[in-house]
Amino acid sequence: MKAVILAAGQGTRLRPLTNHLPKCLVQVHRKPLLQYQLESLQQAGIQHCVIVVGYLGDMVQRHFGPKFGNVRITYVTNEIFNHTNNIYSLWVARQELNDDILLLEGDLLFEEGLLGDIIRSPYTDVAVVDRFNPSMNGTVILAQDGLSTSMILKTQQSADFDYRNALKTVNIYAFSRETLAQQFLPILDQYIDHGLTSEFYEAVISHLIARGDLQMAVHLTGNRMWTEIDTEDDLRQAERLFPDLPLGSYADSGGVVVRADLGARTVPTDSI
Repeated sequence: MKAVILAAGQGTRLRPLTNHLPKCLVQVHRKPLLQYQLESLQQAGIQHCVIVVGYLGDMVQRHFGPKFGNVRITYVTNEIFNHTNNIYSLWVARQELNDDILLLEGDLLFEEGLLGDIIRSPYTDVAVVDRFNPSMNGTVILAQDGLSTSMILKTQQSADFDYRNALKTVNIYAFSRETLAQQFLPILDQYIDHGLTSEFYEAVISHLIARGDLQMAVHLTGNRMWTEIDTEDDLRQAERLFPDLPLGSYADSGGVVVRADLGARTVPTDSI
């Protein structure tokens, strides 16, 4: 199994912090977001990680280099990150989707054990989800007996959408090699061939579930904490949610300065 982390975006909602810094290098407790993910992968026993970079991608490569602990790193570049979405970032890494895959987005912070939970799942194709609450927004899943029955992207959720049974996607997925080769990659290619490069990759998952070609289990985060970081308020919230994270100590061989002054203002803990 290998991991794929999508980290090509510009992080516009985190400006000015991301004016000269890729989003995945913004820090929580003096350590870059991406470092937490690499540490989690190492703790879970994953030995190969593919990172898709784009905006200021050379900074990411200089910062982490070809290896993090026992995790070998391969970099793939989305050269047109400024006018494509994450479906295209995943597509440019398609040659690396030749194994069982853990797919993550580079703006997530989560408890280390969560990845181990997924790896130990009896299911090969898994979406990590949390119970929906009104402060959340984005793609949701409806499920029955532990299996997804539909995936609904934000653009497909009408004003009167019933969220009572909705599960919020955490943006961590597991896919088997067979599912990728036989179902996912052919549809991913079709989306790109039709010029749909501004879509989210979840559109492919949604398509496959709706067609009955993908049995995707849902894994509830349960007591394991997680958060997605899009704004400075999210950064402050992350430092409150994860007060016991160790301070960063990873040597930055590229001389990149990534500390963001988050100030003292806090956000209520029910805001995510």
